[in-house]
Amino acid sequence: MSSLDFVEITSRGEIPFVAMGHVNVQEVVAAEPPRGARLRVFSHRLPGQPSVSFSLACVFISIVRHMASPDSEVRNYLTHSDCDIARGKHLLFFRAKAGGTERVEPMAVCNWSDVGSLWGDSFDRALWIAVEGPHRDVLKLLDSIREQEQDCTPVSAEASPPAADDAHQAAIDFRNKLLAKNWPDGKRVAEIAGSGSASNPHQYATRLRSNGALLGVWVAAERTYRHPDFQFDAHGTIRPDVASLLKVLPSNGEDPNGWRRAFWLYSPHAMLDGETPAAVFARAPQQVVEVAKREFCEDPSAHW
Repeated sequence: MSSLDFVEITSRGEIPFVAMGHVNVQEVVAAEPPRGARLRVFSHRLPGQPSVSFSLACVFISIVRHMASPDSEVRNYLTHSDCDIARGKHLLFFRAKAGGTERVEPMAVCNWSDVGSLWGDSFDRALWIAVEGPHRDVLKLLDSIREQEQDCTPVSAEASPPAADDAHQAAIDFRNKLLAKNWPDGKRVAEIAGSGSASNPHQYATRLRSNGALLGVWVAAERTYRHPDFQFDAHGTIRPDVASLLKVLPSNGEDPNGWRRAFWLYSPHAMLDGETPAAVFARAPQQVVEVAKREFCEDPSAHW
């Protein structure tokens, strides 16, 4: 395989920093080791599989929460493996069942080059966890993750990991957060552009969406499309590079309601230093286009 979806958590001061995205295995193997601690959860992307979804990201993050718990397998391994610290072993691998956190197992591999020989059909549905950095720093990162969880949400001792319903609710909450930005509907897009007919003011935006020049997200409660704000400049004019970006993102046929693309655009991305594609697009549109090409236009026939 050559493609991995991932969620990454690192330290930025006292606060854990989360990013998610998609990389090639070759990029992971060749990357410089982190200066501090880093936790990364990877899944094998099958040919034709879409980009990492928001619900899958929730599964990844739930595993990291499990790793940060006081009695987790990862924490116990780090605490009691003094011999590894003495040898300077700063890269550990663990494995978890996809979709669950009931068991995280240490793997008998020491570097990324060993992973390829172990990755086979029996591991296709597993999530791989890379723990990088000095053990003491990793334990501090796990502590900071746990502290953030306690500060944000009271959790009882018997609380279980997030279920599928929690991931679905998280996606709904994220969608509602984006809609709170009050993105313009088709009528407003036409008014700003000075186009559209009095009898059908949404026709102008409908034509732009059909031609791949404008992204819209369907809002069922309003029975209309809203149009993400990253596409417009300060005067409300559609940015000229929007069409180039939409050409490499999933098509209207693949993403008929637009939300898959919106979630990707407004989620932190590792290739953009943790910024969202939507934020970077305003100042560096071609950079976002190139990241989208690498993520959505990769040759699925490539292998290790």
